[in-house]
Amino acid sequence: MHAVAEPTKETWRFIDSGCCDAYENMAVDLAITQAYQGTPTLRVYGWKPPAISLGYHQSLSDLDMERCARDGIDVVYRPTGGRAVLHSAEITYSVVLGRDSHLYDPRVMPVYERISQGILAALQLLYIPIAFERSGKSPRNYTQGELGSLCYASSIKYEIGHEGKKLIGSAQRRFGDVVLQHGSILIGEDHLKLVDYLAQRDPDWQRSARKFMQEKTICLNELSPVPLHYDQLALALRTGFSQHWGLHLVDGSLTEEEKNQSQALKEKMHQQISEAAGHEA
Repeated sequence: MHAVAEPTKETWRFIDSGCCDAYENMAVDLAITQAYQGTPTLRVYGWKPPAISLGYHQSLSDLDMERCARDGIDVVYRPTGGRAVLHSAEITYSVVLGRDSHLYDPRVMPVYERISQGILAALQLLYIPIAFERSGKSPRNYTQGELGSLCYASSIKYEIGHEGKKLIGSAQRRFGDVVLQHGSILIGEDHLKLVDYLAQRDPDWQRSARKFMQEKTICLNELSPVPLHYDQLALALRTGFSQHWGLHLVDGSLTEEEKNQSQALKEKMHQQISEAAGHEA
């Protein structure tokens, strides 16, 4: 009697990039997307120095660029949409996949859900009491006016949070049949400092904005029974995705094509910020 063969696991590449500057981080995500050849990638990384990323439709005029420069805060445009995010005490994930993956769907929200399930499985390995935030069918503003420039001013179905507070901010964009989704998983409270770098300088408004973000967000070290660090989260994300979706994750690095493409994109992103800053001046 012949043994029944085990189903073949879908193979993904796992890249732990460690801490990189803002332009490197965004250029690599986009390069992996543009060079996609059929193997999905789960990548994790941190930010050094701290940086503010803007959605690709957002205006640089939302920020106090002089203060960002003075405090050594990089500013970069993401290849995805959304609002301003200050990246510091966090781990960022990115997923790039195509229609050859069983996590793919031509609709946005099913892919959000599937990626969220992988992250949820990862955080459960660390005993984090979180769940899906399923309220709303589309991005929804909690407030109007200038608070809308904050990433955490909105919630989206299939985001992950705790008791109505957002833990992870994610954004997704399609490049033909290739999906890029990346997001910030908050470890500490540095994201609250974003209000210090917005162009709105009224002290009362800043206090209101900071309070608003405190009410709408929560970080892992407020939920975890022990302090968490980047390396623990990187391993948990690798394991959680693998176990939940039955994936075969292979440790990897960028291809030569991706390296060359990311270098060109990095230079282009630097130029984009310089030109935008000159236009706003």
